[in-house]
Amino acid sequence: MSVVAAIDVKGWCPSALRPMPSGDGLLARVRPWCGAFTLEQASGLAEIAKHLGNGHIDLTRRANLQLRGLAEDGLSELHAALDKIGLLDPDPATEAARNIMVSPLAGLDPAELLDVRPIACELARAVAADRRFGALPAKFGWLVDGGGSVSIAGERADVALCAVPGGMALRLDGRWVGITSLDAAVDVALAAGRREHVMSMLQPVTLPLPTSRHTLAPGIATPFGRLEADQLLAFLDLAGASGASEIRLSPWRILYVDAPDGRALRDGARRLGFIVDPNDPLLRIEACPGAPACASSSVDTRRDARRLASLGFKGSLHVSGCAKGCARSAPADLVLVGERGRYGIVRSGTARDRIECTIDVEETGALLNV
Repeated sequence: MSVVAAIDVKGWCPSALRPMPSGDGLLARVRPWCGAFTLEQASGLAEIAKHLGNGHIDLTRRANLQLRGLAEDGLSELHAALDKIGLLDPDPATEAARNIMVSPLAGLDPAELLDVRPIACELARAVAADRRFGALPAKFGWLVDGGGSVSIAGERADVALCAVPGGMALRLDGRWVGITSLDAAVDVALAAGRREHVMSMLQPVTLPLPTSRHTLAPGIATPFGRLEADQLLAFLDLAGASGASEIRLSPWRILYVDAPDGRALRDGARRLGFIVDPNDPLLRIEACPGAPACASSSVDTRRDARRLASLGFKGSLHVSGCAKGCARSAPADLVLVGERGRYGIVRSGTARDRIECTIDVEETGALLNV
């Protein structure tokens, strides 16, 4: 039987077993196994969002999926539904430890050096089975990348494995420290996660190591990472008809689908309100849910972000409901930070940087000089 943690604790990362209160009800984060949901799992999640939540679904920067508007008295039904589709962990510690990102086109990208899905799945099983990893900080993350045209190698992770000629490179706390064989890669990553000495298990790094590369071209995006349950169900019908078997999540809130008939899928997705144009201005804007969905926000971030997108701003823009900056941790050309119904302005920084001035919502258009 699954253990449900109390929901009155503040400051954790939400999960299915430890949902977090928000302005629109409880928020539950669901982690895919090895970076992908089968179409059946994704359909089950959409039905859960529709019948147990408010129908809003968010894609996250850790390549997970969040269900919004859940009620406390519906948690038992939520867990039963997740268990039925194979997405419920046995306890909160296991669920938290299984924080693993995988190349979204692993096994599909002709430019990748290696299909890393077997390594990622072995790592996921090992992390879930080792109770020591349940004690790691809630945001402790793993990453497994195969290179190729769509790579997550430069994304944030405490322990990262990346395919290179001759093996797998290991990154610890942001620094590439050595190369191990494919056979030893999982054991080395686990040892690194336990903070054991691993340098004797590695060869020196002598090759240029990759950074993140992504493109919308083979993928499909949503404005601000928001999906609606019925929209997702309609998309999954298209994906199935296009020959797909699963959907892949990414840290850029872009969905990648293993569909042989990609053109038909993209045309259908456009009609459903998805973003398929790599030049769409909404792709340059990050915006958290804002008010009223988030109790920490006093501004309607996504309404304001859509208005700013229509004004033609050419740089990167982050519209944050508060100084936590949940939607984006990297610097943006312009950051609007909500406070008491107004916006603080940060240029070339993050939501946590010093505010240079504060303006009313109506003044934001003039700020863009358009």
